[in-house]
Amino acid sequence: MSQLGSKVSKGFLTICGGGNSTLITAALAKSVGWDVAILTRRPEEFNGGKNIGFINNDKGYLGGQEKILVDIDCVTRNAADCIPQSTMVMIAGLPVHLNKVVLNKIKDHLNKDRLTHIGSICSYGGFDWIVQECLGDTGNYSIFGTQLIPYCCGTKEYGKLGDLFGAKDFVRFCTVDGKDRYDLKEAWTEILRMPLYDTDFLTSILFPNNPVIHAPILYGLFAEWDGVTPYDPKEVPEYVYRDLRTRSGACLQALDDEVQLIVQELRKAIPKSEGLKENLELGHNIVANYGDLVRNTNGMDAIFMSNLAYAHHKLPYIQVDGGVVPDVRHKFFETDLPFGLIAFKDFALMVGVETPLLDEIIYWNQRLLGVEYMVDGKLTGKDILQCSYASKHGLGLQELAAVYEDDGRELKSNGMLSEL
Repeated sequence: MSQLGSKVSKGFLTICGGGNSTLITAALAKSVGWDVAILTRRPEEFNGGKNIGFINNDKGYLGGQEKILVDIDCVTRNAADCIPQSTMVMIAGLPVHLNKVVLNKIKDHLNKDRLTHIGSICSYGGFDWIVQECLGDTGNYSIFGTQLIPYCCGTKEYGKLGDLFGAKDFVRFCTVDGKDRYDLKEAWTEILRMPLYDTDFLTSILFPNNPVIHAPILYGLFAEWDGVTPYDPKEVPEYVYRDLRTRSGACLQALDDEVQLIVQELRKAIPKSEGLKENLELGHNIVANYGDLVRNTNGMDAIFMSNLAYAHHKLPYIQVDGGVVPDVRHKFFETDLPFGLIAFKDFALMVGVETPLLDEIIYWNQRLLGVEYMVDGKLTGKDILQCSYASKHGLGLQELAAVYEDDGRELKSNGMLSEL
């Protein structure tokens, strides 16, 4: 086991996934001297790893550099080609519900004789719990992640060219207890070209992210939809953020208010989490993250609609006879419920906070998906084990608080402590 505090030097980074953030993260890492591999189901579409990268549309990022193109070292679908030699493994460009698939794919290839740092580019959904569940004592690893995706981005040409719309001014860096014991921030500050600040995975679940954004926007639009009847394309918004409707804005604020009530009670129960002491309000953090890219800060609607980094993301629709219907198999519907909203409800039940809007959204979303997670206000539905939430992993308030008790031993991600 590597000693705590030993720094990570440039080595081999494997990025798992092929979505929007993959090309950007790969190009940034390669351009500062890392050896980089991409582990993807579609390696044949990555031009052999040659001349790939991204367009930078954020003039305030990278000193205004317009494009980064690199040749990376390996693109493969076989974990054996890249995982054994990896210093770090970063899951990027994938919806969080696929984290288990990736972790199960790599676990037999981890180098047991050397510490491997395993992370996620966006760490909500209980990433540390899922890593521990999948890997257990397989290999020799630490767990990290960025609290939010560092940049709003898209894809111009799959496997070849990404599109960065706007970078955050800074990013919080997650470890289990908020203490960067292997000094990984230094490496990722250089890769991402932005300041990083310590936080913990528990805070990352509750921090404003996809579940507290997408779910209320979609509910505000489609709460009365029967799941079948098509919409006239002219009567529904094309863009998820910049075309925000009044009801969606109200739902954003109301859900954020409920989550903040949960946070207030968790602060009392888990007083040693420094992350929970921060301002976790949605509107405040969008403005803090994107700075001058937010052109109007006068209310939740204005913050979303005026954010230049949010201007390009479209709502997911399917063309059908008679119009369009929301694509309920899109990650907005499939991921944010089991890997966000259910975790909020679990915490609410622990601390005794009423969440009427959260409950409505959960019932509505699970009906559209044809699953059952919550019944009569309790997380007892027949499909509940598909979700990621503290109680599923045996973590109540006492166990969650114990994570932050520093007695000189290394922390396991499930809150238990083990001797070095």
